Amino acid sequence: MTSKLQFRALFAACVLGASLAGCGSDNDSTSSTQNQEVMVERSVSALIQAADGTALKGAKVTVAGQSAVTDEHGAASFRVSLPQSAKNVVVSFEKEDFITQSMVYDAASLARVAANLLAVKQTIEVSRIEEEQVIQSAFLGASISIPAGAFVLPNGQPAAGKAWVKFTPWDITGSDLNAMPANGAAVDAQGNPASLISAGMITAIFTDEAGNRLQLAQGKTADIQMHLPLSSINNQAMAVGASIPMWHFNEAKGLWEEQGAGTVVADSSSATGFAVHAQVSHFSTWNWDFKFDNPGSVTVQCKAAAQPVPCHITAKVELEDGSGLTKVNSIPAEGTKIVNMPSKGAIHWSAKDSTGTLIGSEVSGTSGTVVIDLGTPKTNNFVKCELEDGTPAACSGSFAAQVQGDEKTAEFTADKSGARMLTGLQADNNQLNWSAHTAAILVNDQWVRYTGTAISDSNSAVTIILKDKEVIASDKGLRFFVQCVADYDYNSGTWDTENAELKAQPCEIQIEVHMENKEQPDLLRFTAAYGEKKLIALPNQYSGFAWLGEGDISYFFVEGRMLKGVYCGSANSSEGFSHDEQPMFLIRLWGGGTPSNDPAYFCQQPA
Repeated sequence: MTSKLQFRALFAACVLGASLAGCGSDNDSTSSTQNQEVMVERSVSALIQAADGTALKGAKVTVAGQSAVTDEHGAASFRVSLPQSAKNVVVSFEKEDFITQSMVYDAASLARVAANLLAVKQTIEVSRIEEEQVIQSAFLGASISIPAGAFVLPNGQPAAGKAWVKFTPWDITGSDLNAMPANGAAVDAQGNPASLISAGMITAIFTDEAGNRLQLAQGKTADIQMHLPLSSINNQAMAVGASIPMWHFNEAKGLWEEQGAGTVVADSSSATGFAVHAQVSHFSTWNWDFKFDNPGSVTVQCKAAAQPVPCHITAKVELEDGSGLTKVNSIPAEGTKIVNMPSKGAIHWSAKDSTGTLIGSEVSGTSGTVVIDLGTPKTNNFVKCELEDGTPAACSGSFAAQVQGDEKTAEFTADKSGARMLTGLQADNNQLNWSAHTAAILVNDQWVRYTGTAISDSNSAVTIILKDKEVIASDKGLRFFVQCVADYDYNSGTWDTENAELKAQPCEIQIEVHMENKEQPDLLRFTAAYGEKKLIALPNQYSGFAWLGEGDISYFFVEGRMLKGVYCGSANSSEGFSHDEQPMFLIRLWGGGTPSNDPAYFCQQPA
């Protein structure tokens, strides 16, 4: 009989976000501990892959403190002991240089578990973590703005000196979402279960030289921002000023938790003209997400040699506007009914059997019944990368092949020891054209990666030599300070920063950048608390002023507003300062303006 499960946060047996694996137990036996707690022993099989579907060797899966490590097919099998009274159990999945996953499973039916992991995209060295600064990623215009004295050690003492941040902006338009933690299972601010669809996601993990995890001190906050690559999420049009609930991932609970809200802001460097911004009080994985609640359902089952078999699936749901979400888990041989499906859209399915050696794929609508046939892979390659001097290197990339006259591609991710890659692509000429690259590294203010290519047949081992250096971004955007002030004192000739109406309120800042050989200015928006000095880091293309020979900026103009334009003002325009300077721009606000919700109308300075 088909199991009925939901892709939602789980607090009871058989809800997806916990397990897709039915409600029966496998090979149970009992024992007793010294305190008479009855223990139940269960057999567990696991499959761990990269977000692109590559098997992850050496990944660790942990159930109630008991762990196993995966083989080259990403598979592991082991037995665990659980208290008979346990209703739910959190299962964690981890591998070095990948983002850790965890998920809640129903303890009574724990038999098969699965997860996809996303590789960390950048590890950035911070020379003095105690200083105010902006940390920029080479991807998706992502940045983290931190104040001075922001971080503390685990013992609560201030952090200082050298630190590192593992910084990963998630691309919601690609395969990154295949590794969505906990399948988007969440609890909202009222404690209600929810499922999520993402508008943007950032993972940032800070550590010091000793490897200690750093967190923001009590009362300190940081600003995070990244491009919004889609102009519509869940068929809802995005607009400047729109509010998006914020969620952070709680690894210990295996759930997303709602905390605050972010905002859509204008960003001319983004393909859509939009970015998402938020202020956060700690670091983990943060998500700009809407709740996803739909009445539809679809039934899925795997078969091998025409016989039903249990399998591990990745289901990528694509909505009509291009946004989407992905669910990853294991299903029993009898199949599973998946609810919370939209009325329109497509599902791209991929599946492997419990050993990770049989594969299958399918594309379906969001209703009806889907059968995924598993079979022997058409390509079976062990791929690894090396630098030109022979040093093993972690890498990611793809191969291209001609399949029935059309070019098809498949992605892979490999650690330094290499990875096993299986696909269902039957190459017309038995030739695979490989390309790969390292993660981004910072060299002389430039983010670079090393690339290489190789050619193989469908079943041989592949070694890709990474010998070409590719510049993917510069870390050269202009930086300067801003401060929003009001209430000019004519006697002292100073501006006040303690206005009771404005103190601790956000000041919206607009930078109007005029570029050489460009008719219309670029508009960039930031947020700073009233009265506080804020370091602004312009995106990398705004590297300097043309007359200084450091970039293409002619001049820029700084404006600020508060209370939707009731207070409005500007700083002096700037026709130039060198890249090495970080000047202060004082934004002088005057009250009495007219508020406006029109995103095209920033503010009109009162007379």
